[in-house]
Amino acid sequence: MSSTFLSLTKTRRTHYGLSKVSTVPDAKLQSIVEEAVMHTPSPFNMQAGRVVLLTGKFSDDLWENIVKPGYLKTLGGNEGAIKLYTQKIAEYAAGYGTILFFEDQAVVNDMSAKILSLGKEFPVWSENSTGMLQFTAWTALALEGIGASLQHYGAYSEEVSANVLKEFNLPLTWKSTAMMPFGVPTGEPGTASRPKTFNPIEERVKVYFD
Repeated sequence: MSSTFLSLTKTRRTHYGLSKVSTVPDAKLQSIVEEAVMHTPSPFNMQAGRVVLLTGKFSDDLWENIVKPGYLKTLGGNEGAIKLYTQKIAEYAAGYGTILFFEDQAVVNDMSAKILSLGKEFPVWSENSTGMLQFTAWTALALEGIGASLQHYGAYSEEVSANVLKEFNLPLTWKSTAMMPFGVPTGEPGTASRPKTFNPIEERVKVYFD
């Protein structure tokens, strides 16, 4: 029922405080990711979504040895920003694992070439699809009592993106769309400075019934 589905989506919140604990075994995490990838829709069923699941030292190394040095270089020596993002990256590294999301540009470009009349639309539709994939995986984790957040350091830094591909022996055509650190939450969702609020729904939804 739709009410059940919508109720389940409310369990998905952003958690920054994470622990190196999972409520489910690694095999279950793999199953969640595989089901999400398999069944999330994509334009013309092109299936360009790609995912890498990391736990343990692989996740630790991602944040400490790839994201941290690569991203801090982009801050231009700003000591305040360096301190802030060093703390943030440490929070992500404190989690149980990380899901890396990509869109294979070889697939996107191939579809653009096959259907020239819609060629310019496929990159946009690819972004739509990866967003749905991220939401699906995030919500599925939340239903298992696992918290997560969505980060984009692969987009912020070309060095980070390149080193992720190199470290995990991934094709150069895989474009980073998001990084999702996850683990059992250590506190409430969000931050004290940014509590969850909602703008008036009347400003966001317009309805015309006949």
